[in-house]
Amino acid sequence: RAAARLACCLPLALLGHCRGQRGAGGGVPEFDVDLDAAPEARFAEVVGHFNASIQRVYRDYLSNFVATGALRALSWSRGAEDAELAGEIRGVAALTGLPEHGVHALQMAYELQTVMVPIVNFTRPWSGPGCMGIIAMNKADGMVYQARNLDFSPASYLQDLVYVGVFKRGGQELFRAQMIAGYFFPVTAMRSGPNGYALQLNTRYLDAFGGNLALMRNLFWEKRELNGWVIRRILETTAEYEAAVTALSNTKYVATMFHAISGVKKGTVLARNPDGLAYSMRLGERNAQCRDDYIIITNFDYVYHDVKEWFDPTGGKGIGHPRRQAAQAVLNATADLTPQVLQAAISDPGAIAVDTIFQAVINVELGVWNLTLPACKKCPRVKAPAATKAPAATKTLVHV
Repeated sequence: RAAARLACCLPLALLGHCRGQRGAGGGVPEFDVDLDAAPEARFAEVVGHFNASIQRVYRDYLSNFVATGALRALSWSRGAEDAELAGEIRGVAALTGLPEHGVHALQMAYELQTVMVPIVNFTRPWSGPGCMGIIAMNKADGMVYQARNLDFSPASYLQDLVYVGVFKRGGQELFRAQMIAGYFFPVTAMRSGPNGYALQLNTRYLDAFGGNLALMRNLFWEKRELNGWVIRRILETTAEYEAAVTALSNTKYVATMFHAISGVKKGTVLARNPDGLAYSMRLGERNAQCRDDYIIITNFDYVYHDVKEWFDPTGGKGIGHPRRQAAQAVLNATADLTPQVLQAAISDPGAIAVDTIFQAVINVELGVWNLTLPACKKCPRVKAPAATKAPAATKTLVHV
């Protein structure tokens, strides 16, 4: 019970692990993550880049008595992680000089983001709802694109922490991922290949009474592997789209979650419960409130007419104006769903959230990995959109 109460009031101090500096030229910094290296050393370059701000925020927020006690209790209640993940936690704690229990507690952030009492997310400082995902086929050329908004508060801290991690084994890239410094799990990722896939994970707010208690049971009593760790291992070990979809549909999780997965001329949305698949939507079929050439998700089960969608305060038009509907108005206004149309849809004033810290447009077939740090209302400062450097086989789109 104590752990459950703490989970519903994560202290502001948790942010002390992950504020960093922006990369040169305003772009998203990129770092290799060598999976052949000892777990303790894998994120050394990331820590070196962000450490000055980590220490500054730690002094301001993490050193107080209440925060330290809460973080320690969360880590103790959760218990030991997989040996490899525990090594990564131990390594970052040693590199930063921050307490190991604090780094550990940060890894539970996405699971705790699903806590709802009863309409909005209740964990602090994280606030929700957030995120939007679109998978669309441009019928003019048959290309399938994935678009994404990552909405996460407090944006004034978190946007400065976004980087690209290129996960490698044997010197070869396995996948690349949009990451947040101090958090070891991909939020958006692409595994290239002739049958590769791109993946985003979005909070899916609970769809049934008792969901909060089930989450706490999975997290603290059954001690299931954290969602992000499960997903990262799938990205590391699974090269083919169909095998990834199967694994992401069936592997047990701690918490509910949405996945948007795109491949070569195909795509799907998975609505996950902790024990399995709640439902799915497949590109090319007529899905609820969508044309057959696109699928869209935010954080709510609109297919079940989830009322919480209408109480989302984060969109540009506020409560009573779902972000999903604003994006769909853009998509439904044109027959050809080009990457420029998708960027316009996720950037529409009614669709983009006040705390959208990251955007992406991805195409697996073409190797497109196009990232933007938007100038959201709560972001650190207004800036021009910027794209990461792309690998040799990757094309970078022009921002719109």
